[in-house]
Amino acid sequence: MSARRHVQPGRFAAAAIAFSFAALSFACSRRESAREQNVVFSESAAADAGPIVDSALLAFLSEARALHHEANVYEASNDPARATEALERLVHVQRPHPGTTVPEVEEVLADTYARLAELRLRAGNFDGAARDIQEGLDHAREPTYFRGHLFEVAGIIEEARAATLADAGQSADAHRAREQALSRLREAVDIQNKVISATPPSASQPPAAAPPR
Repeated sequence: MSARRHVQPGRFAAAAIAFSFAALSFACSRRESAREQNVVFSESAAADAGPIVDSALLAFLSEARALHHEANVYEASNDPARATEALERLVHVQRPHPGTTVPEVEEVLADTYARLAELRLRAGNFDGAARDIQEGLDHAREPTYFRGHLFEVAGIIEEARAATLADAGQSADAHRAREQALSRLREAVDIQNKVISATPPSASQPPAAAPPR
């Protein structure tokens, strides 16, 4: 039986990628300006400018954005299976700097797994969606928006599972799924509250502010 309640996938992944591009572009422009003025960038100045601009990272982000847009096209054509295939290609592409944790890459992968989970939920594949959530959490181990969003989607998955079990007359299993849903949604709230509390007043344009699709 398919899920009775659905979520709208893909609202935040594009924003995560765009945010990473903006940070890298800002760092690049600062370095170019410094070169034009014959200013030597020290290590501390470079750190202040933001992430180091790297062609491999830019290529990965561009590839990620293209694949998310490909998924958008398939979703608009009512073809969620091919949208899922596009995102599965993304989570298996070659990543820049193997063996090194690159925050921008981890954030994109975490949010891509969240979108995959939403797509599988629409197909009623609760177990597959739950596996995507676990994969995503491996890329978002710290209290960040991305980890909180994964728990949010996990809660929605269990909410839909509970509704399906209740429809099938499996009241005990439905009750357990509802409890799991509440636990995951509360965890999402706790994480996002930590993120909000830790955000300095001067910070602006958080990754969660998704542009219109």
